[in-house]
Amino acid sequence: MKTAQELNSLALRTRRLWSEDGYSPIDIFAIVNGWKDKKITIVKYPMSSRISGMCTKEKEDIVICINSKTSYGRQRFTLAHELYHVLYEEGMQRVICDMSMNSDKSESEREADQFASYLLMPYDALLEYEHDKEKWSLEKIIDAEQFFQVSHQAMLHRLVCDNLLSDSIADKYKKLTVSTVAARLGYGKELYFSTEEKKQFFTTGEYIRKVERIAEKDLISEGRREELLLEAYRADIVYNYDEEEANLND
Repeated sequence: MKTAQELNSLALRTRRLWSEDGYSPIDIFAIVNGWKDKKITIVKYPMSSRISGMCTKEKEDIVICINSKTSYGRQRFTLAHELYHVLYEEGMQRVICDMSMNSDKSESEREADQFASYLLMPYDALLEYEHDKEKWSLEKIIDAEQFFQVSHQAMLHRLVCDNLLSDSIADKYKKLTVSTVAARLGYGKELYFSTEEKKQFFTTGEYIRKVERIAEKDLISEGRREELLLEAYRADIVYNYDEEEANLND
């Protein structure tokens, strides 16, 4: 199994590919959707509560599926996790990923979890945020997860792994209704909630670009273009929903 240092270095190398520094929070969905060097399609849809996501790779084409019923913070972590599988695992074709972050997971899954944590919160970035173990109060934890935009579970798991928080305190904090605590600290609750129901089926990235490219070249009919977009849950593109809403608000 790769060491924590190796996985942190790999995460930093990935950030450099995106021209991102090793300290700032990143908008991982925007970055991956716009990463045209890789043919990545992201599909969000509701899955079993036991599954966080899955990924497949066929030659250069990559599809990452994310459970849209999980919180936004968890979806960001899942995307980072799946990137490890598709970018850095040799011979990877299809992986289904479990929701848990327990130590009894496979070596591959533990590496992907640790890589995801370092990609969203590089080791030095977290220590610079707060290096004193005694100062990791509940308020500080929520401040950090809001800053790095990660789920409460992912934040607690990372702090325990880095020996900045004890298992007993982490277990106590896991039982809290964290969105309520965050709201009282002045934050919104979006990080802790799943995708709104009308957007739980949604596709972005390479698939959409590919459909539009072949349509522009007249390789498919307009009707077929619309079928392909509807199959990808993008009725908003076919029917110009956003434009219609804008017109109604004028």
